Amino acid sequence: MRLSKTFTLITIALLILACLPLAWIINSEWTVYHAADEGLNSIQIAHLAMVAVEKISFERGPANALIGASATPAARERLRLARQTSDHALRDLVAALSPSRSAYHQRALSSARVARQRLSEARRGMDRVIGSPAPSSAEIMAPIKQMFDVVPAILEAVTSLSTLASNAYPQLSNPLSGARLATELREYAGRMGSTLTAALAEKRPLTETEARDVFILRGRIEQLRGTIRLRLNVPSSQSGPRLALDSMQARYFQDGLAQVDLVLDASRRGQPYAVSLEDFTAGYVPTLYSIVELRDAMLTAAAVEARAQQRAAFRHLLGAIGLGVVALIAQLALLAFIRRRIARPLLAASRLLTDIADGKLDAKLPVNDRKDEVGDLLRAIAILRSNSQEKRRLEQERLRLIEELTEVSRLDFLTGIANRRAFTQAAHAEIARARLARESATLILFDIDYFKQVNDQYGHDAGDAVLVHVAAMLNRACRDGDLAGRYGGEEFVLLARHGGASPGDALAERLRAGIEETPCALPSGEWLAVTASFGVAALNDIRPTLEQMLQAADRALYSAKRQGRNRIVMAEN
Repeated sequence: MRLSKTFTLITIALLILACLPLAWIINSEWTVYHAADEGLNSIQIAHLAMVAVEKISFERGPANALIGASATPAARERLRLARQTSDHALRDLVAALSPSRSAYHQRALSSARVARQRLSEARRGMDRVIGSPAPSSAEIMAPIKQMFDVVPAILEAVTSLSTLASNAYPQLSNPLSGARLATELREYAGRMGSTLTAALAEKRPLTETEARDVFILRGRIEQLRGTIRLRLNVPSSQSGPRLALDSMQARYFQDGLAQVDLVLDASRRGQPYAVSLEDFTAGYVPTLYSIVELRDAMLTAAAVEARAQQRAAFRHLLGAIGLGVVALIAQLALLAFIRRRIARPLLAASRLLTDIADGKLDAKLPVNDRKDEVGDLLRAIAILRSNSQEKRRLEQERLRLIEELTEVSRLDFLTGIANRRAFTQAAHAEIARARLARESATLILFDIDYFKQVNDQYGHDAGDAVLVHVAAMLNRACRDGDLAGRYGGEEFVLLARHGGASPGDALAERLRAGIEETPCALPSGEWLAVTASFGVAALNDIRPTLEQMLQAADRALYSAKRQGRNRIVMAEN
């Protein structure tokens, strides 16, 4: 092959190599711009989801005002308009999410559809109560709680959208999470007003349960206010969120909660309420707008910064494209000049590049004492080989780290025992071995009783302490050959082998009694009594697989819960 033709081929190869990093840079800038655009879109859609939460929460006010009261045309019109507004908000949210193929948006869309279905069911229940001349407290609270259940589904959508936006704008995580917290604060504030509905409608003191619910909601509201304050303590160039926070403090936490306190005080004293349900709703609900204003202020602050960064990303993209074009033109001019002067040295350089491309990183480099462009090229080739060698070393190190992470992924990060996947893999093998050897085995599935109440009353740190405490007791109860793991949430599982030791149901009883008799030390210094409910299933011809044993044990576990918890139920043969 003639030298000119060979050099032409080399020129083309070098041109491609020069274009690759430019393409990578442009693609990187495009990825940044696309992520910024998608993040800004997610902020806007998250706002729609938060508005939907607000409107559904607001709808409870006009509905509550009609319970036990004469349904005037004006009051019914307010409820109709509130429902219409909620429907429009949900429809706008679904319409904004439907075109997107993003996994985050699809999860949010699914949550929005679930919320719409729950809202329809809750409205039917509310209409029945409104139409009843003298509904009982239970009849009043049932549809109100159904209305409460609508909001968590939309909050899941808010979380998905906020996560996507935070991934694109990590520095905006404070205003984004603050807006989400303000949405939750608005919902809990609305729930607290709704909790008073039955007592105000029936003109009776609050029940113990209602008073406790108000106390819990009040604590959650204060907690959210403190968290939002922390988010706003981060330095920012925008004063809007701080002003909105001051407004919320004055309008809701002073004026709004003062109205709640009047009702609570009258209830404690056994005195008649100074306001009717309709008057309370008319006075309390407007104070909630200050929370919505805070939410919108934080979202506006986040959107302003996001738009600025989106514009900056677009400018960087244009700059990268311009730089790429200039660099490409310069490369073509340089290759045209080199073609006339250094064709022969480039042949040697091409062989070296081929060796490096083939992974032959030990090829001997020629002695280079040249001070011209060819010398620079040979030195560049030496650097490229060094970088490739470093890349190979890093790749080997990456494979080693992957192996270590694979081992770590088999353990539950909190309790230190096997996670569900690791337990399932080991249990399948153990059951196959037991069946082959015609040995028996027992599966014990148990669930910590009232675990959600521990989290609600003492906090998630206390819940984690209980999980670690129970896992430690499970580890101590295991015998040689037994398999134990955390099956999920507050559920644990144990596959017990039968040998000379006691059978699996006796092991379950020892474990149940041990958990009941050994209180858990909480981080606060308190001691908490813990119990668990057990479902036990034996390996037999009816249940020859792990899945069938788990299903049987799960049914037995739920039976234990229905029978009062803190007990063991054996699966039926």
